[in-house]
Amino acid sequence: MRTLLGILFLLVPAVLFGQNNDLQNMANLASKYYQDKEFGKAAELYEQLYASTKSEGYFNIYFDCLLGIPDFDKAEKAIKKGIRGNSTDSYWYLQWGFLKKTQGQMAESVKMYEKAISTLSENPTEYPNLANQFINRREYEYAEKVYVKARASQNPAIYNYELARIYYYMRNYDLMLNEYLEWMKQKETNLEIVKSNLQSVLSMDNDGEISKQLKTYVLKRIQQEPAQLIYNRLLIWLFIQDKNFVAATRQAIALDKRTGTEDANVFGLANVSASNKYYDEAAKAYDYLISKGKNAEYYNLASQQRMQMNYDRFIDEGVLDVVRAKELQNLFDQTFATLGISLKTVDLLIEYAHLHAFYLNQPAEAIKTLTDGLTMSGLNVQEISAMKAELSDVYVYSGDLWEAVITYSQVIENNKANPLGDDVKFKKAKLGYYMGNFSWAKAQLDALRASTSKLIANDAMELSLFISDNLETDSTATPLKIFARADLHLFRNNFPEALTALDSVSSIYPDNSLIDDVDFRKAGILQKQGKFEEASVLLNTIVKDHSWEMLADDALFQLATLYGNKLNRKPEAMELFKKMLTDYPGSVYVVDARTEYRKMQESEVKTEAPVIQKEK
Repeated sequence: MRTLLGILFLLVPAVLFGQNNDLQNMANLASKYYQDKEFGKAAELYEQLYASTKSEGYFNIYFDCLLGIPDFDKAEKAIKKGIRGNSTDSYWYLQWGFLKKTQGQMAESVKMYEKAISTLSENPTEYPNLANQFINRREYEYAEKVYVKARASQNPAIYNYELARIYYYMRNYDLMLNEYLEWMKQKETNLEIVKSNLQSVLSMDNDGEISKQLKTYVLKRIQQEPAQLIYNRLLIWLFIQDKNFVAATRQAIALDKRTGTEDANVFGLANVSASNKYYDEAAKAYDYLISKGKNAEYYNLASQQRMQMNYDRFIDEGVLDVVRAKELQNLFDQTFATLGISLKTVDLLIEYAHLHAFYLNQPAEAIKTLTDGLTMSGLNVQEISAMKAELSDVYVYSGDLWEAVITYSQVIENNKANPLGDDVKFKKAKLGYYMGNFSWAKAQLDALRASTSKLIANDAMELSLFISDNLETDSTATPLKIFARADLHLFRNNFPEALTALDSVSSIYPDNSLIDDVDFRKAGILQKQGKFEEASVLLNTIVKDHSWEMLADDALFQLATLYGNKLNRKPEAMELFKKMLTDYPGSVYVVDARTEYRKMQESEVKTEAPVIQKEK
């Protein structure tokens, strides 16, 4: 007898396993039928699954299958059967209400939905369950009613976040924000969640009205509850999303003057402003932090980033100005005197060397700076490689091409699987192009098309196609060799020699395919010389006469940028940015063109906010 019982106990798990396996197979087949919209076949299987498991999940899909057939009578019978099993379960009345709505019986639908809500007990878990079921049916107003009832019967200060999400679905942004603002007060960390959720709201804000609405509402809260500083932080964030860094910076500094606790946020704002090229506002924020003195927490970081911003701004200006370069050198010297030369300032040291070589024509000083820097203890592979990559560029500048090849190769060897390695591979391939070794250069460039860096891959493809196109039109490659030599002079910022080489291409080979490239390079030189009007003439020629060429979108974007940023011709700039979006939708400049267009569009309608007054 004991032996028989033992056998039976052993068999029970096996039987259960077999049953579970059968159910899973049935569920898989049912799901396939459902996905293929074979609702009749799916309904039969889901009915069996529900009968075996009593799972609401299976019933939901079974019910949807019946609606898909449609078989309303059978759906209603199934619901009534569920109610007979539990007449106080709101779930069944919700499904009944949805059935009536599907049938177009709106009054009956409302009646059943209201019945579902009235059936709720005092059990707090029932409320979010029913609300989520309404949300799944996109019946957001009834989900709202559920939580309103919960507040009336339990606590008026609950379900802020849940209601905010419902109001988001309903596109009622005032009520949504009201709930978010109440929820933010409960815990400081809730602010980050609110920011994340508001991103999806602002992504739909094509005309800026939602952003304006949100800021107005937050401003009212600030006036009504001045002690809730979290509202001020949200307002600053909203300004940042709007790229209104003037207002954001003003608010952030004013808030810190009031509290003395906002250094980290001011520093973060400064970095964001700098990365978006709002240099004046970034400078204000950095200078504010620096003004707190050397013992302040962010003094060193702000000083370092302020110098970085000065350098980035100088490079972005794109003008070879020796006077400005010397001023920048002095700022570097002051920064190093304050911060010292250490592992923390490696990036600044590299840029300092670049300034000496390419803008002050002092390659020997640049080489010394970098070779001395390489002797610092504690440098990692990336830092050593970054300095050697710059050192290679300086060797190219100074004409020591063999030494450049050797140093480039060292960097590549130590960075085989990262973006720096690919960047230096591109530089080495470009050096081959400068030297007229086109076949070798093209082979290296073609290999870089698979680079993980999209920018490197695009640049490599562009230069490879440029070489191919111009070798096809002239087997001697003489015009291309002259042009490549001009590019080498440009790399060295040797404008007279570059112009001489370019002029020889256009005078000796007037019908060559390189003519638009010659104009484009000349336009680049003129911009670096600050001759923006003359540059615009050449770019206009390319846009009008060579609209089918590879450089057409480059020329159009540069021309629009010149009009907008240098020549004070913003209406024309906006038209050209629009032209970029319509005529060259596949261009790499489309995103930047759209950004610049919106920036110009919004520049005169920025929303300002009253400055937070410092507490007395």
